[in-house]
Amino acid sequence: MNRNVILQNVGEDLQFNITPEPKIEKIKSITDPYLLSDDIIKHVNEIFEEELELGLKKNPKKQSSLQMANTFVPKLLSGHEKGDFLALDLGGTNFRVILLKLDPEREFDCIVKYYTVPEPLRLGEGELLFEFLAECMHNFLEEKGLLGKKLPLGFCFSFPMIQTGVNEGILVTWTKSFKCKNVVGKEVVQMLNHAFSKKQGVDVDIVAIINDATGTMMMGSYIDKRSAIGMILGTGCNAAYFERVSRIEKWEGKHPGIDEVIIDIEWGAFGDNGVLDFMKTDIDKEVDQASLLVNSFTFEKLFAGKYIGEIVRRVLNQLIDKNVLPKSVQEDWKFTAADVSDTME
Repeated sequence: MNRNVILQNVGEDLQFNITPEPKIEKIKSITDPYLLSDDIIKHVNEIFEEELELGLKKNPKKQSSLQMANTFVPKLLSGHEKGDFLALDLGGTNFRVILLKLDPEREFDCIVKYYTVPEPLRLGEGELLFEFLAECMHNFLEEKGLLGKKLPLGFCFSFPMIQTGVNEGILVTWTKSFKCKNVVGKEVVQMLNHAFSKKQGVDVDIVAIINDATGTMMMGSYIDKRSAIGMILGTGCNAAYFERVSRIEKWEGKHPGIDEVIIDIEWGAFGDNGVLDFMKTDIDKEVDQASLLVNSFTFEKLFAGKYIGEIVRRVLNQLIDKNVLPKSVQEDWKFTAADVSDTME
């Protein structure tokens, strides 16, 4: 029986038939490497657990690919918070400015405005990026009649960083579609504060810097007290969880009154030290070499939204080369995660 598959891409409908024989064997030769056996999944799980443990140690026997960053956040929301709070969420080509109104007596109110970060700003001078963020914040506050009002702000900065305090973060590396100059190694809260200082009426106090995994965990706890893990599966991927302070060897000194702290795993980089090389396909390697940040964020590049469309596009082109499919999407990065989703539907 013939199977009709319909793909939609850049406004063009592509219809093709896949017959069981002999094309099915050609398909299996290309797609089988993406079907992980139970044994491989178990092995990856064991490797991941070992990397987690290594990432917490002060002097590990070998370097972990997981940053296991201390966020300095010792507890989740109580549900009794009250007041107006600002948030700036940067992590992809779009970023959000948010006004959050909390009151334990009623449902929270969240006002959000989205802004697009142009590519020249994502790849250009870092100072210009932060000035753009400040300009958007000024625009938002002006629209809401909040210029000149002192408000606390949480900065959601979804890139690997080393934190020395709850409102201090040094950028380790850019990810996804960002590669700004002169920001890596710098304290990004200072850079944002400096940009805010140039905008009259932007009177905000940056009280915390977190990434999206920690932010998801915090918001989850506000909705459901049982929330214990924050996980991001979007353009990139990451997770955060509570860890006992007694197990974090690399956090030196005494920490009275603090039993747990949220750890930012940064698992997008899982495998950057080679521990996942055994399961990478030729296409995984090609996608890495064609990416903005080569030889990094191994785990993220296997399935995250930024890359899944390109992986599928290259698989389709291999099927074209084997005369299983007609010519279709052969231009790099022109098949997106949304296209994959539409195809599955």
